[in-house]
Amino acid sequence: MRYDTGFRPSVHGYPFRNTWRDTVLGVFASSGRCGGMVFSALDRFLAADGAQASPVTDPTPRYDSALSRRIWRRQVDSLTVGFGVNLARFVIHTLVAGHVPLRIGIAAHREARALLAALAEGRPAPLGLVAMSGVLRPFRNHQVLAYAAEVDGETLVLRIYDPNLPERDDVTLEVSLVESRPLVARAGARRTEWRSAFLERYS
Repeated sequence: MRYDTGFRPSVHGYPFRNTWRDTVLGVFASSGRCGGMVFSALDRFLAADGAQASPVTDPTPRYDSALSRRIWRRQVDSLTVGFGVNLARFVIHTLVAGHVPLRIGIAAHREARALLAALAEGRPAPLGLVAMSGVLRPFRNHQVLAYAAEVDGETLVLRIYDPNLPERDDVTLEVSLVESRPLVARAGARRTEWRSAFLERYS
């Protein structure tokens, strides 16, 4: 069975790469504004309500630009929405990395059903990806946007917008529904393993 919301990174995503370098609480270096890019791209897609959103053609915006500030605000929102439920789940998945199945989260049947229900309604869904490095490098965790899916036997294959790979419609995330094994993101010949993923709260 296939699900497709109509979102395409090459059309509705940002044409620039997630290269920002910020600090959290003025101390910890972050790996960019992936959550802000995901949330704001989804904002634009949903606001267009089926019409093609106006394209963003600018290169990576300056830190003081309106677009940069909007992406930063949505970055904060992506972690604090619902009293910080997304941040809390990142913390839980990271801290208990050695004590839970590799497929915790999106591979759980309840959460997989919620994700597919959103896609069936035409709503792309933000996902939190938890790095294999676990507690030692928490800022290697990542946020992406699932916009299409196909159930291939015992594997859920998601098409995702990855802010680190702009304008690419070929990026996928493979999730085993029956085995405890890493999630695999693919982009051409590039292969990246993630420990787990979860469906993020979006507002």
